[in-house]
Amino acid sequence: MRIFDLHNDALTGGGKTDNDNVIYAIWTTLLDCVDVIKKADCGKRIALEDLGGMDIDTAISLSPLYCGLTWNGFNGLAGGALTDDELTEKGRYYIEKLNQAEIVIDAAHLNRRSFYQVAEIAEKFICSHTAMNSLNEHRRNLTNDQISVIINKGGLVGLCFVGKFLGEATIERFIAHVDAFIDKFGDENLCIGSDFYGTDNIIEGINDYKSFDKLVLGLIKCGYNDRSIKRILCDNALKYFGEIKI
Repeated sequence: MRIFDLHNDALTGGGKTDNDNVIYAIWTTLLDCVDVIKKADCGKRIALEDLGGMDIDTAISLSPLYCGLTWNGFNGLAGGALTDDELTEKGRYYIEKLNQAEIVIDAAHLNRRSFYQVAEIAEKFICSHTAMNSLNEHRRNLTNDQISVIINKGGLVGLCFVGKFLGEATIERFIAHVDAFIDKFGDENLCIGSDFYGTDNIIEGINDYKSFDKLVLGLIKCGYNDRSIKRILCDNALKYFGEIKI
């Protein structure tokens, strides 16, 4: 079964970039992302995470599939998940430039206040890696209302493999979050945003794309049909972003 992963940190986390339909996120405040991209063999499959330390025109010139304004702190653009800050005028300018360039804006790492402010003006809006706040309250998780905002904009939500967001680092707990999403919103906007190489708290037994067989088996055992599984693992993201295979 094909896989499309919205968020893999291999380029900054020292992992492999060997899967075609994977978006490799670069945390721009850690590394010179221009240099990283030049050295990486990942074609057009990149995203930029935390634009606070980067000129917006330079960011756009790298042709990212999506950009996140912040990480967890405040960076002069918007409030990250661990702050109470809001979207700034500079942040609004960055969003306007991204809109003009038709680049998707990522809600991951925004606090609630900034999320709604960004949502008002972002033309293309997703959340690349998160979990359901209704099952596990966490500042990085989305409430049902936030998910509704993204879906109403035609966006995607990438469910991550991070145990502290899910509540437990198990396949069963991940599937519980899948259940909660689909019961409320259906299966046409849900995707995988693994956060591989971006955390040390990944689901036990799911540490690479070959191990997704275990996840598929778990979904089948819980009654999911082939169509829904394909939508979650690949088809929804492929429909949104198109074929990004180099």
